[in-house]
Amino acid sequence: MAVGLRVRNQGTGQIQIGLGYRNLQLAKSGTLNTGTFSGGATGGSPPFGSWSPGGVLASTNGTTNLHVCRYINDAVSTNTGFTLVQSGVTCNVYASNAAPNKVLEYYTFSAAERAATGPVGLRMRDENGTVFYDSRRKGLRVLQLVPLPTVPGPPIEIGQFFPGTKVGIAIPSPRFYYNSVSQDRCTMTADHFHMTSDNRIFISRLQVSQQTLITNTFPVGGVTMGPQNASIFIVDLTEVPLGFG
Repeated sequence: MAVGLRVRNQGTGQIQIGLGYRNLQLAKSGTLNTGTFSGGATGGSPPFGSWSPGGVLASTNGTTNLHVCRYINDAVSTNTGFTLVQSGVTCNVYASNAAPNKVLEYYTFSAAERAATGPVGLRMRDENGTVFYDSRRKGLRVLQLVPLPTVPGPPIEIGQFFPGTKVGIAIPSPRFYYNSVSQDRCTMTADHFHMTSDNRIFISRLQVSQQTLITNTFPVGGVTMGPQNASIFIVDLTEVPLGFG
């Protein structure tokens, strides 16, 4: 087969752009006002449940969607982070309505291809003339993968990443914690992420929901659901527009 242009990673030599190149493309972006978020409860006698303040980030059309969030609050506290929870085809974001900054930016990347628009930059075609790379399509650009520590509760700093660059956080494998103080009650918490304007990132835990049943269903104690060795992506948002669609 004839070889066209291939782009390799400088450090590893791995082909990053070649004939089989695929990347998640920007499908939607916008902002949410966390000041409008509210929690709630079913009330009454058991069975009943309660949930923390949150809103709907997006309805997805499959598992190939990846949501990237940017939510800046320099005073790191229990009220200044965000948590993503995927439920069926809906992705919910949980955040306090009491944070100083209430503008949460979101960017949804998808495997579905969108028509390229704007001035032509770099396009690559295979030997049949089919375009497999077009710089006009805003693709996902991951700058770093960051392993996550296990945290008991209060915010701890993960590190500072790419100061001066507009970055966001993607959570490819959310981690949830369940704890039952008794067999009829279960509390769900999740990893809670905090970002500052100088690109420091912190992690804590946020209580997302609690359920109380009539029957003794839950085993007493705590358990972690999801990968123990969880990680996040640091994503470059420098050239990704807000209000895309």
